[in-house]
Amino acid sequence: MYQFTEEIISKYSVIGPRYTSYPTAPIWHEIDRKTQNNWLESNAGSERAISLYIHIPFCRERCLYCGCNVVVTRQQKASSEYVPYLLREIESIAKVRQRNRVIKQIHFGGGTPNFLLNSEIEQIMNHIKDRFELNTDTEIGIEIDPCSTHPQLLDFLSGIGFNRLSLGVQDINETVQRAVNRIQSKETTYEHLVAARQAGFKGINFDLIYGLPFQTLQSFRETVDEVIRMRPDRLAVYNFGYLPDRMIHQRKIKPETLPNPATKLEILLDTINRFSEAGYNYIGMDHFSLPDDELSVAQKNRTLYRNFMGYTPKSGMDLYGIGMTAISEFDRYFIQNEKKLKGYKDAVDSESLSGSRGLKLSDDDQRRKWTIMKLICHFYLDFDEFQKTFEQRFTDYFADEFSNLKELEEDGLIEIHSDSIVVKNIGQILVRNICMIFDAYLMKQDTPPVKYSKTI
Repeated sequence: MYQFTEEIISKYSVIGPRYTSYPTAPIWHEIDRKTQNNWLESNAGSERAISLYIHIPFCRERCLYCGCNVVVTRQQKASSEYVPYLLREIESIAKVRQRNRVIKQIHFGGGTPNFLLNSEIEQIMNHIKDRFELNTDTEIGIEIDPCSTHPQLLDFLSGIGFNRLSLGVQDINETVQRAVNRIQSKETTYEHLVAARQAGFKGINFDLIYGLPFQTLQSFRETVDEVIRMRPDRLAVYNFGYLPDRMIHQRKIKPETLPNPATKLEILLDTINRFSEAGYNYIGMDHFSLPDDELSVAQKNRTLYRNFMGYTPKSGMDLYGIGMTAISEFDRYFIQNEKKLKGYKDAVDSESLSGSRGLKLSDDDQRRKWTIMKLICHFYLDFDEFQKTFEQRFTDYFADEFSNLKELEEDGLIEIHSDSIVVKNIGQILVRNICMIFDAYLMKQDTPPVKYSKTI
């Protein structure tokens, strides 16, 4: 059972990164295409497997909760004009490699990836298959909006190799749905789940959001109960980020309709406990999965990883992001593509690459990234493993951090042993706070100001 005291809430409810990367994206700086190409070429001899992320930015309507970088349009020509740019970017990435490297993961994210026509999805997949090697067990996933599919879509996707699926659900309550401009009946959600299973999809995920307008503890409990009855393989339960200053469309949401912080915490803890009682493993942060799902298996085997797509069972790979705003992560480099559609197209037209921001990690960055990833993915960190990886004693390298770790131990978040750190139950929910101890940029004076979400 997960629960907090008022003292813990007061002490640890602070703003902080979500650590889908370290160093976090606001720390990155502008780069030119020559730098991007040099970084890619420096990794050309890598023998690591590849993960491809394909970003489809288009949505036919704007959901008011959305915090993604999307292009709202009903013009189908938007995708026909966009896909050739994706193909050219894929071609550029393929040319850089010096050996035939296997793709173990492909993910179509958005936006709304099923905005694309079937023929466009197939064109992209064929382009990838012609230039890279895929295994029979390559994970090929896609996010879809159940409200904008057609009857044959799931069978088509399965037929060309897709085997993982993420369904946007958010909340089943009709009042909440109307308030965020996302009407989707529970029948529609269930029909897509059944159809996906019949088509052979595995690792089917539902996305939920807590903290939306008009949500109450009871109303979200009813949503959770419905989801438990449907029993998807995985769940992502995100905290709604209300940022009307940055997201103009969110100004249509009246702040007085939002649940207060105490109610949001009640909803979170109740959701974690109910999914746990229903047999789901709490993977951490915002993810749950059934015990036999790959996420649970990866966490048990300590091969879980976290990147811009959230938690993934596929670790030890080079990630290449394709499309506007997509992010690449390989060796000691991060690269983010142009965020605006016109800027992205102009960049590909001129250079066939579109990286605009990035970072080369220092030796210190790499040690801290390793540490944060171990804690946030496995709730466990082995000192000997750190020493074997970096040829330094963990307790020596992080001697300055240990006084703060001792305070976390006194508050019941972690246990410090002679050879390891173990994250305890409440620490698993507050794992961002634990990771922040090792974040060297949070206290630097020259770090750009960032408005992170609260850890509770």
